[in-house]
Amino acid sequence: MKKLTTVLMALVLFPVAALAALLEGTVEKVDQAKKQIVLKTDKGPQTLEFDNATKGVDSARAGAKVTINYDQKGEKRLASEIIGARAGSTKDSPSNRPISPGGARDQSPTDMK
Repeated sequence: MKKLTTVLMALVLFPVAALAALLEGTVEKVDQAKKQIVLKTDKGPQTLEFDNATKGVDSARAGAKVTINYDQKGEKRLASEIIGARAGSTKDSPSNRPISPGGARDQSPTDMK
């Protein structure tokens, strides 16, 4: 009986785990009325839906690079979390600034105190 219960639990839980996925890309459009996000990815535009339980919807603005955790429910992809690009990965980070002729990295006004 334990073996049967274990097999049934595995069959019930496995599809749920297999349907969760990640998608990375740049936000093309956010439609608040339809609660949809169009994401530009390597595979072309992808449309995902979101709801009131979706975390990080505020980081989904046109042009923002994001990673979206979503669950596939039939044809529908429902975002559970939207993660914006990390602050350290932007082009304004100190490691991405040009090196001046003297060998030091150029400083922004916020670096000089």
